[in-house]
Amino acid sequence: MGNITARWSTRIIGILIAILIILVTFLTVIDWAAFDLNFYRREYEKLNIPESTGMNQDDLLKVTQELLDYIRGKREDLMVVAPVHGQERQVFNQREIDHMVDVKDLFSLGFRLRWISLGIIIILIGLLIGFRGKRSIRDLATSYLLVLSILIILGLILMGFILVDFTKVWDQFHYIFFTNDLWILDPRTDILIQMVPEQFFFDMVVRILGTFGGILLALAVGAIYVLSKTRYARGTGV
Repeated sequence: MGNITARWSTRIIGILIAILIILVTFLTVIDWAAFDLNFYRREYEKLNIPESTGMNQDDLLKVTQELLDYIRGKREDLMVVAPVHGQERQVFNQREIDHMVDVKDLFSLGFRLRWISLGIIIILIGLLIGFRGKRSIRDLATSYLLVLSILIILGLILMGFILVDFTKVWDQFHYIFFTNDLWILDPRTDILIQMVPEQFFFDMVVRILGTFGGILLALAVGAIYVLSKTRYARGTGV
């Protein structure tokens, strides 16, 4: 009975570690993608954002940097002034600023969740090693592949929805993570939505999911390698 309990305990610990590793990877990829100014530069050129906003590319990038600094907590407000259609003005109106407060809070939550998850991973790995010793790496590899197989199925379903109707998926995301309708902006008047229209977010989501999937695949290859090596070692009595 004790062996069964210990086996299930280590299996649960391994699965929790795998889930948290995937979560930390996802949050890290979002962090990297969301704050990559070069991506914004390419998207602005591709989507002709200077014409949409009435701002030239250099001013757009300066405003974008201020926006990203605000989300990261490097500046206190979004009282940003820049030339728009040839006139110096405050770029964002109050509704846009209020929405970005919510966006900043969401990112702050993600940053905290990542660090908390890393701490829990370290503790759980310590427990797994305590229970299983050298066999813990094999257990972790097995747990990761199990969790990944489930995630692949869910990911394929999500990608299907995104490709069929990205607008609906994007709206559902906002309904889940925001408690108000400040995210509903007017593309005729609001600079924020003119800077980052729906196509921008589609490209961003595809980039995040593609990078995330590539990293998970690399980890899967590592997990399979670990299992093959430990299987060989067990077979030779090493």
